[in-house]
Amino acid sequence: MRYCNQILKALLACFIVFNTAYALQEDKILSIMTDKINKATQILQNQHMDKNHKQKDIFDIFDAVFDYELMAKLSLGKQWNMLESQQQKLFTQSFEQRLKASYIDKLYLYTNQKIIVKDMIKPKDNRIEVIMHILGEKETFEVIYKFYKNGTSDWFIYDVNILGISIIQTYRNQFVGVLQKETFEELIQRLNKVEAVIK
Repeated sequence: MRYCNQILKALLACFIVFNTAYALQEDKILSIMTDKINKATQILQNQHMDKNHKQKDIFDIFDAVFDYELMAKLSLGKQWNMLESQQQKLFTQSFEQRLKASYIDKLYLYTNQKIIVKDMIKPKDNRIEVIMHILGEKETFEVIYKFYKNGTSDWFIYDVNILGISIIQTYRNQFVGVLQKETFEELIQRLNKVEAVIK
């Protein structure tokens, strides 16, 4: 089970790569996400491509579909509003680096599990969930991409759930724990320790 969890974390990291948000129209979400996931899976299965090329190509596929700034804000919760604008920008940049470093570290845990996009549901007028299944030899694991609709009726990913656990909530719990004992600057230092890995 521990190994399965490592695989899931690796796959999740592979699909959480972003830079500048790119809006999706509602009627295109399912087809676009299916295409992106299929392309990413093919890259992971390519035995002739080195890690750096896999990293770049998967980043290119997924860079644009996440609202990275919002995810950074949500991961800090109430602490976000206590930061100055420059600190918010600094945290967003460092948070991105942390996620990408996690991706690189876990990339090779992927071992050709089958990945399918199962369904898309709309629990609220301004929320959509795309459900992905990872098919192992004995178990099926679920990953859910959560979208929100902004003021212009475009859709962006703001969170991802894996085995029912929100990555945003997970990071928020970690950051709250750090900030109870350390300063914001020390939190940034913790995040920036991984930057050199992906530059």
